[in-house]
Amino acid sequence: MTEDNSKDYSDRPDDEINDLSHVFRKYTGRQVSYCTHGIHRFPAKFIPQVPRFCMERYSEPGDVILDPFMGSGTTLLEAKLTGRSAYGIDIHPLAKLITKVKITQLPLAILHDTAEKLIADIREDKRPNGEWIPTMHNFDHWFRPNVARDLATIKKHIWALPDGDIKDFFKICFSSIIRRVSNSDSDSLIPEVTAFKRKLVSQGKADFDAIGRFINTVRLRIIDFEDLDKVLTRVSKANRNDTKVEIIGNDARDISLPDESVNLAITSPPYASAVHYVSVHKLEMNWLDLVRADPELDKRIVGTAKAYAEDYNNWEPGGLTSEVDNLIREIYENDRKSAYTVQRYFSDMQKNLREVGRVLCDGGMYCLIAGENVMKGTRIPTYQLLDKLAQEEGFKKLAAYNYDIINRHLDVPRWNNSTILKDHMLVLRK
Repeated sequence: MTEDNSKDYSDRPDDEINDLSHVFRKYTGRQVSYCTHGIHRFPAKFIPQVPRFCMERYSEPGDVILDPFMGSGTTLLEAKLTGRSAYGIDIHPLAKLITKVKITQLPLAILHDTAEKLIADIREDKRPNGEWIPTMHNFDHWFRPNVARDLATIKKHIWALPDGDIKDFFKICFSSIIRRVSNSDSDSLIPEVTAFKRKLVSQGKADFDAIGRFINTVRLRIIDFEDLDKVLTRVSKANRNDTKVEIIGNDARDISLPDESVNLAITSPPYASAVHYVSVHKLEMNWLDLVRADPELDKRIVGTAKAYAEDYNNWEPGGLTSEVDNLIREIYENDRKSAYTVQRYFSDMQKNLREVGRVLCDGGMYCLIAGENVMKGTRIPTYQLLDKLAQEEGFKKLAAYNYDIINRHLDVPRWNNSTILKDHMLVLRK
C-alpha cells in the first residue's frame, strides 16, 4: 500500500471541495488493488480511496462504519486498514464470499503449505472428474471440454479441503479465473462470446490453461495476503484498540443493528435496473454451486428489473416525494413495467435511508455515492432524488461532491448503452 493512500483531507472546508477529480484521478493499477482489494473482479466498484476519504474526514479510528450495500467489501477492508470497526450487508452470495475472504487475516504458514499440496494434487490428478462439472444451460457454449475438465479437477481438490477460511481463499482464487478461461470475453459486463474473443482464439492468443492460471493466481493472492498481514500488524500497533469487521446480514432495508450504534455509513447503492448482478456472475456462481443455493436471488435485489404483469398492471405511481413521483409518472407514460421498477427501487432506498438513520448515532454521517442513469429515454438523476428522499427521512445534506470516473472497469455498466462519466457523493447528517 502506498503512503499516498492515507492523505488526510479533514482540514479542508467542505465548500472548498466540490469536484474531487483531482483527488482520485491519479489512482490506478496497484494503487487501487493494494493488499486484498484486487482478489476478484466485481462490477461498479468504487476505488478504495473513496471510502477512505469519507472515513478520514468524518470518523476517527475506533469508530463503527456501516456499508449496507457492501458489494465485494471495499469499505470493510478500508475500515480494517484504518483501525475502524465495520459491518457490511449484501444479498449477493458471491459478494459475501469475496468480502469474507478479503477481510480475513490468514495463517500464512498454513496457507503456503496447503497451497503447495493442493497444487501438487491438482497436477497429479489425470482423472476426468466429470461429476464435478455443474449442470448449466448451454454449458458447451461457455466452456471447452479441456477447460471444463481442468476446472472440475481444481474444484474437486478445493472442495476436499476442510471448511473454513483457507478453503474459502482457494474458492475465490478458483472463481476469479473462471470467466478468463471460458469462451466469454472477460472484459464484457455479462458473459458473452464476442467477435473480439473469437478473433483472439483464431489468432491463438486466447489462454485456456485453467490449471496454469489457477496456480499463478494462488501464488499472487498469497502475496496479497502477506501484504495484508503486514499492514494490519502495523495498524494494530498504532491504534491499540479492539476492532471487528464482519458481515451481518442480507437486507439493507432491515439492518440487524441496535439504534444509534454506528458512527458513519458509506455505500454505493445499486441503480434502478442498472446491473443484473446475478447474470454478471452466472458462470462463477454455477461452478461455486451458488445458483442452486438461491435460484430466486435476482428477484430480491434492490434495483432489480424483474417484475411480473400482476405486479404492475393495476398499479399507479405515487407515494414518494413529488420529484420522484413526477419522474415515475413520466416513465409510466411510455412503459408501465419500467415505471414500476423505478418506483420499487426508490421505495426500497427510502427504507434503507430510514434504517440507516435509525442505526446512526446522533450527528452521524451517511456518505452515499451515486450518479444517474437513463431508462426508456428518461434521465434518472439518482443522486438528486436520493437527496430528496433523505430529507424526507430527517437527514440534512452537509456536502455534495463529484468526481470523474477514470477506470472504466469500476464504472456502473448500463443495459441501455448510456454511460456514467461522474459519480456524486452526498454527505448526509442525521
